[in-house]
Amino acid sequence: MISVVIFDLDGVLVDSQPLQYQSYNEVFSKYGHQIAKKDWLEWIHHGMDHTQLIKREKLPLDPKVIHNEKMLLYAQLIDSTMVLKSGVKELIDQLVNNQYRLCIASASRIESIEQIVKKFALEASFEYLLSDRDIEFPKPHPHIFLEAARLMGVTPEECVVIEDSLAGLRAAKAAGMRCIICPDPWMDEPLPDYTGADMMVKSLDEVTVEMIQG
Repeated sequence: MISVVIFDLDGVLVDSQPLQYQSYNEVFSKYGHQIAKKDWLEWIHHGMDHTQLIKREKLPLDPKVIHNEKMLLYAQLIDSTMVLKSGVKELIDQLVNNQYRLCIASASRIESIEQIVKKFALEASFEYLLSDRDIEFPKPHPHIFLEAARLMGVTPEECVVIEDSLAGLRAAKAAGMRCIICPDPWMDEPLPDYTGADMMVKSLDEVTVEMIQG
């Protein structure tokens, strides 16, 4: 029986990917190296970070400087621009009211996760906030989801994961959990890649307590 719902953050709870791209592109552009959206998506889909991108493109940039400036800009965009995805608040309220326990397991930095949760006054809804940057093996390894189950004191069979990414789907299934996929249309990821998902929805507006129970 499902008792815990584990949410991914970026592209599931918040419309953050355009802001992630904007912050990286503005910082790289500042130093004369604009990043096209298609190139950034390829980078994301292949699990590259800014250090690998700088190395691959042989850019004369300091990865630490880029990282620090991007973090500052992204934090500003969280406060000024970020919005919840459609249906998020309603779904969270339904789940909490029906005694489901919730946590977040994300690839974002813990500081960003905490800032976003605080901005939308969701602190009371989530028992734990996990970043796979603090986990030995990131998604698609199941480590972060298994750690979430351990902290929540439940078995993987009692958890359902709501994800938007192929890496997240693979991690959830490797952890022995059910997974609902809600693709982020901004990411342009092919739908056939989501084979193996227990359910797919276009928006969290479609997810109900009855769906989770079933």
